[in-house]
Amino acid sequence: MANISGDAENEGALRNASDQVKRATRDLAANLTKSGSAAYDHGSDLVARSPGSALLTAGIIGFALGVILTKGSQTPRNSLQRYYDRYTR
Repeated sequence: MANISGDAENEGALRNASDQVKRATRDLAANLTKSGSAAYDHGSDLVARSPGSALLTAGIIGFALGVILTKGSQTPRNSLQRYYDRYTR
């Protein structure tokens, strides 16, 4: 025979754990939304105060990403170029 009261207890425990996970997820989402909104507001205030430095920072970050991403796609130098480089320095 199956233990009916044990099954009900297990079901209740699972339901309770599920409710706790849902509450924790909602709280986390609310906290992330608040943090993201605060960061956006702070960033927009900084850009409003000094748009030139924001543009300069964006340019530097873009240039650095471009250099990093294209580093592996450069063609290898041929043997004559290496020979020339070795004896002209």
